[in-house]
Amino acid sequence: MADGDESERVADLARLIARDPESLSDDELVRLISTWGDLRRSAPENLGRAIAVLYRRDRLSWPEIGRRTGVPAMTAHDWARRYLSPGEDEAR
Repeated sequence: MADGDESERVADLARLIARDPESLSDDELVRLISTWGDLRRSAPENLGRAIAVLYRRDRLSWPEIGRRTGVPAMTAHDWARRYLSPGEDEAR
């Protein structure tokens, strides 16, 4: 999926989430559920990339990343490690 398409889907999801579910049509509810499910399934990959960038950029420790993001440190490390060079993810 192109980045623009995903951005549009995320924006659409945000609009749908902001509304009362009772006010949504069946098609809108299906779109909300489907998009949310897709994003949930892709979360480890997408978040892993972002966490790896944060780890490299700020040189934060895994526990500090956990405190700042709310993602448990071990989960953050697990998601990010495939996007880090060998040895780059050593504990700090």
